[in-house]
Amino acid sequence: MKKKIIIFTFIVCLFFGISSISAFDKPIRTETDDKIMYVQDESGKFKYSWAFNKDDYNGDYDFDLGIKFKSVNEDKINSLISEDMKKEYVSFNYHGNLPSEATVKVPISKFKDGEKLNLYYYNPETNEIETITSNVIVSNGYASFKINHCSDYFLTLSIVKEATGGNNNNGVIIIAMLVVIVFLIGYTMFKNKK
Repeated sequence: MKKKIIIFTFIVCLFFGISSISAFDKPIRTETDDKIMYVQDESGKFKYSWAFNKDDYNGDYDFDLGIKFKSVNEDKINSLISEDMKKEYVSFNYHGNLPSEATVKVPISKFKDGEKLNLYYYNPETNEIETITSNVIVSNGYASFKINHCSDYFLTLSIVKEATGGNNNNGVIIIAMLVVIVFLIGYTMFKNKK
C-alpha cells in the first residue's frame, strides 16, 4: 500500500510540475508502461533522477545511484581546458557501464533556463575530454541527458576545442556549406545568362 501511495504521489507531482517528492533518503523506484525511474531526494526536495527504458532494462539496479556535483578530476580537466570556463560537474559515484541507456536529470545552478549546454566526458584512461552531446537544454533549473556509462562529466556553454569525438567542427561545416551554396547560386546565375 505504501508503495502505491508513493507512486501515485510521484505521478501527480510530475503531472503538476511539483518538484517536492518525498522525505525518504533512499531512491524511490517508479514504473510506468515504458520507463523505470529512480528518484533521489533529500529532506523532501527533489535532487536528481535516473530513467531507463523498460524494454532495455534488465532487473534491479546493482550500482550506486549517487551523483556529486564536484569532481575529483577537476584539476586534470582544468589542465586540458580553460580553468575559467564556466562549467557544471556531474560525477557519478558508480564508474562503469550501465545496464542500459539512462536519462539523467540533474540540477543546474550556473546556467539559466533555455540555455543550450554541451556535455563532455573526462576519460581518465586517456586523460582526454570527449564530446557526448551538444543539445542539453536547461529547463526549470534542471538539465536532462542520456548516458550509457558513468564517470566524470561536465556541462558548459562553451565548445571545448580540445575534445575528441562529437561535432566540434560545427562552425567549419557551416562555413563550408555556405561557400558551396554561394558557389552553386553563382554558377546557376552564370549558366542562365548564357
